[in-house]
Amino acid sequence: MDSITLKTPFSSLENPSKKHKDWYREEFLKIFCDEINPHDKSFSNTEFQKEFKRKYLPLELKQRLTLIADLFDKHCNLSFSKKLKLLEKLLYKKWPLEEGMFNYGFHLYPVSQFIEIHATEDLEKSLDFLEKLTQRFTSEWAIRTIANADKALTLKRMKKWAKDDNFHVRRLASEGLRPRLPWGKQIEWISENPATALPIYNKLRNDKSLYVRRSVANSMGDIIKIDEKLALSTFDSWLKKKITSENLWVIKHAIRTPVKKNNQVFLKLRAKIDKIAKKL
Repeated sequence: MDSITLKTPFSSLENPSKKHKDWYREEFLKIFCDEINPHDKSFSNTEFQKEFKRKYLPLELKQRLTLIADLFDKHCNLSFSKKLKLLEKLLYKKWPLEEGMFNYGFHLYPVSQFIEIHATEDLEKSLDFLEKLTQRFTSEWAIRTIANADKALTLKRMKKWAKDDNFHVRRLASEGLRPRLPWGKQIEWISENPATALPIYNKLRNDKSLYVRRSVANSMGDIIKIDEKLALSTFDSWLKKKITSENLWVIKHAIRTPVKKNNQVFLKLRAKIDKIAKKL
């Protein structure tokens, strides 16, 4: 199955400028409103679109996404739960591949932004929504609002997701806690104690999906920058357990930056991994 087989009402949109921000213009918002609010039952599509038209042109990508999220919240005078029900109408078929999600689900970027801003209105319902969203678009930025609001709730859900059948959900368990996620909010308790996330990475280090393992490796690469001793002790514990080619790949990928910098400790670890790999 490829991207051609999965189409949405947004698939007909064109973006001559090729700038990401220009997906989110008047034509986009019209489809957005028609899909979630046919017949103006929940708010005035006309007023929503008029206000967007007045404000969006000078804005960059993130600002346009925030504008759509804010205007949706402003014009839709419903409970948070009912707003989520409207936005669920944009959750079309699940994306079945590791690549191409941003092309398929680009229409969900403002939705992700809405959750990122408003998730604290109902953390449980927001987590439920993100579990669905991540199977069609990324949820890795939005979930950090929840993580900062409730550590225990987040970890409980992440541990459940780490065992999910869907690889997008399993990846969110890792990527959502990544210590230094590009463009993502910092999670204070992860920055202060990255060991808190290790039960998730221990579970996913042998994942059958490269998409998931790459996230684990990148997360461990971030931990190296924060607490090198913790990362090394973690790798050492992994190598004392059942060795798999998947886990060796994770460690090798995680240490690539210090290896490039000729860090002797990590060069020795890389040599050890190569030696072990030859025996598999």
